[in-house]
Amino acid sequence: MTTPDPETGALFTPTEMVDEVATFFLAGHETSASALAWALYLLARSPEWQDRLAAEPEVRDFSRLRDIPAARAVFRETLRLYPPVAMTVRTTTRPETLRDRKAPKGAQLVLSPWHLHRHERLWEQPDAFDPARWETENGKTCQREAFTPFSAGPRACPGAGFAMIEGPLILSALVRAYRIEQGTAEPVPVMRLTLRGKDGISLRLTPRIRA
Repeated sequence: MTTPDPETGALFTPTEMVDEVATFFLAGHETSASALAWALYLLARSPEWQDRLAAEPEVRDFSRLRDIPAARAVFRETLRLYPPVAMTVRTTTRPETLRDRKAPKGAQLVLSPWHLHRHERLWEQPDAFDPARWETENGKTCQREAFTPFSAGPRACPGAGFAMIEGPLILSALVRAYRIEQGTAEPVPVMRLTLRGKDGISLRLTPRIRA
């Protein structure tokens, strides 16, 4: 609201500010909903991991995230396999050479977390749902060098830290409350603003009975 554009010197107009705030709200809700939906789908296909999440303690305090390591691992693995923003576009600020291909200043480059996260030369069993991979040397290396669900650099998602708190907490609460089973049809991933099921993601939720 008070910082001028470095090139034009102009401030946001009220309309532009409303659009910016609306984008923040939409991006934050839409991406989180997409990630949680795919996480529940993956857990419906993996009863053993679902039981591990359900057995973790109830956590309502951000400071106790370490008490739900399975929920954190499942959420991270979901972001790897089904990144809510499966592609982004960046504009080069100077000429670049990428694998012998020239990209002049101002060229638009499409970056795809979907492909990077499933690259066979980087990840061990890249198409497998394996939340335990994040404790392996390969998983730790790839998390540093080839894991970009929130993009990277100065244009990275400003909500990344919050998402990695919000996602596991909500996922943990849902799995503690409900048993999740697959629905009648396999979802087909499509990119429409965020990565979602072409015809939705069909699941059956049954309340868990606790002693």
